[in-house]
Amino acid sequence: MKRHSPEFGRSKAAFGAVNLSLLLGSASLLIWGGLYVGKYSGRFDPDEFSEIPHGRPPKVVIAALDPSAESIKKGAKIYSQVCVACHQADGNGNPSGGIPPLAGSDWVMAEGPNRLIRIVLHGLEGPVKVNGTTWGQNQMPAQAKSADNPAGLSPEDISHVLSYVRNAWGNKAPMVSMDMVMTVSKETSTQAGYWHPDDLMKMPAMVGGGAPAGAAQTPDQLKAALKALPADQLEALLKEIKK
Repeated sequence: MKRHSPEFGRSKAAFGAVNLSLLLGSASLLIWGGLYVGKYSGRFDPDEFSEIPHGRPPKVVIAALDPSAESIKKGAKIYSQVCVACHQADGNGNPSGGIPPLAGSDWVMAEGPNRLIRIVLHGLEGPVKVNGTTWGQNQMPAQAKSADNPAGLSPEDISHVLSYVRNAWGNKAPMVSMDMVMTVSKETSTQAGYWHPDDLMKMPAMVGGGAPAGAAQTPDQLKAALKALPADQLEALLKEIKK
C-alpha cells in the first residue's frame, strides 16, 4: 500500500481551498459583470453608452439662448435672401452699379439706426456719400411689407437684418429692436416715396430723436424731441424755460 506523507495531505487540502476561492471569485465577477451590463448597457445601442439606469430618464439641461446671437443668425438668413444680390456677400456693395458698401459704412455704424430703418421702410434714391466717397445716382426700393409689397419684410425681419448688418464684416454697433422699427414706422406713416440722403442726414441717428447716454443732443435732435412731446408737456416745459 502506497502511503502519503502528512505534508502531501496538507498540500492537497490547500490546493482544493485555492480552487474553491478562484471558483467563488470568478462566479462573483461574472455575476457583478452581468448586473453592471444589464443596468448600464445603454440599452445595447451601438451609438450610445450611458450609465443611466433603465427607467430613470436623464436630466435635461436647456441652455439659455443669446437673443442677440439668435437675431443676428436670423438676420444673416434674411440678408442672403433679400440683400445679397446688390450689396454682395462681403457687404462691399457693387461699384459698377452704384451700390454703396455696408461693411465699414458710417451710415450703418451710426450711433442709432433711425436713418437705416427709414431706408428699409421706404427706400432711398439719389447720390449718397459713404465714408467720404459719393456713390452715383442709384435707387433702393422699399423693403417693408405693405399692400404693394405683400412679400416684404415685417418689422421683426427688419430688426433682425439690420442687427446683422450692423454686426457683420467687422462692423460693431448696437442691435436694432422691433420696437425701434415700429416706432419709426409710426413716425413715417405719411412718408410718400423714397428718402433722399440729404433729407435723412438732417434727422437724428437715434430713434425718437434721443441721444445715447452722456452725449449732447444736436439742435435737430432737440427739435425732434420737443415735437414728440404731448402738447401739455411741451407747454409746461416752455413755461419752465421762460422763468
